[in-house]
Amino acid sequence: MNTCLIPSKRFRRPSSSPSTLPGGGRQFAGGFPYDGRMRIFAVLAVTAALCVPVAAAAQALGLTVKDMVALVNEPPVSFERAWEERFDAAAKGVQGDAQAEVRAARARGYIDYAFFHWRETGETVPETWEARRRAEAAVDVNDVKALDRPEHRAFLDSWLRAEARARLAADAALKTGDNRWLRARFAVVEARVQAPIVRRRLLHDALAAHIDDNGVRGVPELIDRYAAATGATPVETEPLRKAVADVVAETERHRIETYKTVDGVALEAHLFAPPDAAGARPALVWFHGGSWSEGSWAHCPTVCGAARGRGYVVVQIEYRTDERFASGPLAIIADARDAVTWVRGHAAELSVDPARVMVGGFSSGGSVAALVATTSAPGDLRGAVLMSACVAPREDAWFRRMTETRVRDAEVTPAAHLGATDPATLAVHGDADEMCPYAETAAFVKAAKDAGVDAQLLTLAGATHFFPFRSPESRARAAEAIEQFLDRRR
Repeated sequence: MNTCLIPSKRFRRPSSSPSTLPGGGRQFAGGFPYDGRMRIFAVLAVTAALCVPVAAAAQALGLTVKDMVALVNEPPVSFERAWEERFDAAAKGVQGDAQAEVRAARARGYIDYAFFHWRETGETVPETWEARRRAEAAVDVNDVKALDRPEHRAFLDSWLRAEARARLAADAALKTGDNRWLRARFAVVEARVQAPIVRRRLLHDALAAHIDDNGVRGVPELIDRYAAATGATPVETEPLRKAVADVVAETERHRIETYKTVDGVALEAHLFAPPDAAGARPALVWFHGGSWSEGSWAHCPTVCGAARGRGYVVVQIEYRTDERFASGPLAIIADARDAVTWVRGHAAELSVDPARVMVGGFSSGGSVAALVATTSAPGDLRGAVLMSACVAPREDAWFRRMTETRVRDAEVTPAAHLGATDPATLAVHGDADEMCPYAETAAFVKAAKDAGVDAQLLTLAGATHFFPFRSPESRARAAEAIEQFLDRRR
């Protein structure tokens, strides 16, 4: 199926299959879905690398995602004028399927502009914007024959996310419980899509992506709902149920504890003790990545395996990602702090030495680990491992929009809290990182050293953000440095 909706890793069978790590985590070599965390240039890079070519007319005459982003700082009236001129030029002389693809590209542009314009300028585009609604009305969401056309599927992806966002804002029932974005997508499809085949495709894809990127908590009942809403047969639902069963089976092999309950949902700590654990052990509390929006406790490249191999108790934390809880990054930060407090407070029953607790994280999880490390009380933490970390989260427009007016910049800026009593820190970063700039991490480590922190930076030449999944050489260098750091701090 050709589509700009990034396929689910679990269901697309990536060239590099998931590999189970000794620390209880899995690493994936595949892609990741569109979300609001990425800087605009990163969105464009991902679109160019992972999406199939758009319809020839749309590409040639300026209706691509890149073209939309070039206009994102324009006010709506200026965007509409420019976008309609491009649409008129692209639609001239085309008919049938090609014309439908150009219409889909136009509508997708309006939808994506509204989101990116808010993200980059802070200005909200009204849901009643006539130009957008007119463009959307020209595309039939129930067109079964268009499902495999690239621009139509890109439109459906943007349309469904935008409508789910509006549903989340308006529906009180979606403001509680788990899997809020997924449930919002269900509500939109059930209300707005009548064609059974289209319903089936959209809901199946939503479920598959959610399982892969967010885990399976609360998903079985949504699979039942999917079958009821679409008439999907047991044969059609079996891959989804098997994916759930596979994940559940993984959780049955280790200890799980609830470290806090929010809105009736238990947030879990997944514990992996060394097989020969005896007495109090050092511990690593791990925060997964996922652009603040998604991710699963099980996602832990390199670090968790290295820690367990060094005799650490590894504690992999589930927290309130935005995809599941629509709660924003401040909820994640609060959960992370509570998780560390819980580990220290239950150290005896976890066979953990409270004086030897470390934190670690990848990408946005590295942001969390850096903030927890720099704001912890003296002596509470023994060290921090930051891998491809975004140590200046307020530099990202989505993070800033989601937190502005709620906290001061300094409160969510790790460097603002640096002091000589902070725990030792190892930052591992590629100098070609396209998501979390290397320069920000280098500046953070320098500032930490200047403040008297035992901080070091391992620079991986030529490595990108996802080097643990894509570069065996960089991964090996990182693992060696992490193991040495863990040995010194244990």
